[in-house]
Amino acid sequence: MTTTDKLSRRHFIQGLGLAGAGVVATGLMGCSSGAPTEGKADAGSAEAAWDKETDILVVGSGYAGLCAAIEAAEAGSEVVLLEKNTVLGGNSILCAGNAQFGGGNVVQKAAGIEDTPQRMYDDVFAYGKHRAVPELLQTFIDRSNECVDWLKDDLGVVFKDKVTANEGHSVPCSLTPDKSDAYPGSGGISYWYVMYDKATSLGVELLLEHQAVGFVQQDDGTVVGLEVETGGETKRFKARQAVIMGSGGWKSNEAMRLNYDPRLDSDLSAGGLPYVQTTGELTNEAVNIGAGTRDMSYVCEFRFKWGTRFYQVWDPVDIENPPSTGVGMSINDFAGVVLVKSDGTRFVDENAAQVYPQEPFYESYLNQAAPRSVWAVVDAAGAEALKWDIEKLKAPAEDKAPYLNPDYVAVADDLDELAKKIGVPADAFKAQIERYNGFANAGVDEEFGKEGIASPLVTAPFCAVKMQFFAHDQMGGLVANTKAQVCKRSEHVGPDPVKLDDQEVIPHLYAAGECVGGYVGCDRGHGKISMYMVFGRIAGQNAAAETPIA
Repeated sequence: MTTTDKLSRRHFIQGLGLAGAGVVATGLMGCSSGAPTEGKADAGSAEAAWDKETDILVVGSGYAGLCAAIEAAEAGSEVVLLEKNTVLGGNSILCAGNAQFGGGNVVQKAAGIEDTPQRMYDDVFAYGKHRAVPELLQTFIDRSNECVDWLKDDLGVVFKDKVTANEGHSVPCSLTPDKSDAYPGSGGISYWYVMYDKATSLGVELLLEHQAVGFVQQDDGTVVGLEVETGGETKRFKARQAVIMGSGGWKSNEAMRLNYDPRLDSDLSAGGLPYVQTTGELTNEAVNIGAGTRDMSYVCEFRFKWGTRFYQVWDPVDIENPPSTGVGMSINDFAGVVLVKSDGTRFVDENAAQVYPQEPFYESYLNQAAPRSVWAVVDAAGAEALKWDIEKLKAPAEDKAPYLNPDYVAVADDLDELAKKIGVPADAFKAQIERYNGFANAGVDEEFGKEGIASPLVTAPFCAVKMQFFAHDQMGGLVANTKAQVCKRSEHVGPDPVKLDDQEVIPHLYAAGECVGGYVGCDRGHGKISMYMVFGRIAGQNAAAETPIA
């Protein structure tokens, strides 16, 4: 029997409509749930009755949660994993699958690549603008090669021979799963799949539609369980050894985004929607019981798509059908593209939207006055250069590739008609295109200094695709030490700094993955999922070593 055969279809969303996606908003940090469970003693009391007991409770079924669950179960602990969604996997199951594992691992060596742990540390530290927590980054480096061996030898990941060179690294170090009969596809779903298979073989109990909404503590602050909402009820689950948060970030929570950056409003969608909602409820609750946070103002890294509202499409939602990021209209060269905002004028050197990370482009977009919108405009020659299928632009459909939204694309025979379709002032728009055409003819962009400016936009039909901006990857989160223990906020005030591993912790509470800050600082290259795996394993190993509470 193959692994695919063993995975029940009940683990995945049934009948999910793409057009029905929405963002779930929760309260800002500092708002407590605190409501007692009906018919029981105070839900936060350790003396009240328990609905379920286990050694370790893990929240979240992505890489961090599954790695933690596997390690804890391997150490002999009984493990129950809670997933709030109707689908397992979180954002992990949707990601591209390239993972930064440098330092001279076996895959690099087989490819003839020489690397050192110090090189890996230096490159990641520099790329994050020297804002990563040194102790966390060093711990990741120290455990990185071991994790590669574990994925390969214990879980059965088959890595591609080619090791990819990603941004910020002077040596190729990004590993990607190759195709295998043990899992579908070759993206992030492959890592997740073998983790799922291992966790279930170890007897980890996976509970869907169980949302952790609060912590239960003893009088001394030790976390002994969770309040869990499921089936319209609030239940109490006891964890004799520890609670591990692998609960993800909060990038799809507009209220929390606005709390840290008032520009990150409803104009933004979020990676993972509509399949996964990373809304940060348990991060809020950890703060409510005294957890510290780090780098929360660096909310997230951004991405964008053209002509579509979706970052990726998973249709049908099925483990045998890996998600696709091939949505929207591709723009791989901005030489013949004009970007205009809602008043019909340019606002940036279009090339700023090309080379990752596009920080100048992110800022120029976010700093626009409301209502923000960005349209990429080309003429017929520009569309041909980009290999756009104009017929698809004329008949957009969200339910088939490339999943174009009718309000996000336009084709017209002249600029007046195009201005009307995209909702910008015609006079200002035509004046801008005329001015841009003059720059193209002269070969000099006097507005923004765009280099490599292509031919003027003069040939009908004229096409435009709207940009959808996405909150994509979390940077800030809870403070956790090198053992993945959640640290108290009280250690972050006062005249004297306290080293990370000397800070007081919230007993029996662990965290790993996107809910933790400090791994990379305020910027990251592709492949940060490796850190989630490493620290998930660390959390599971240390949680399983806790002395059980009676």
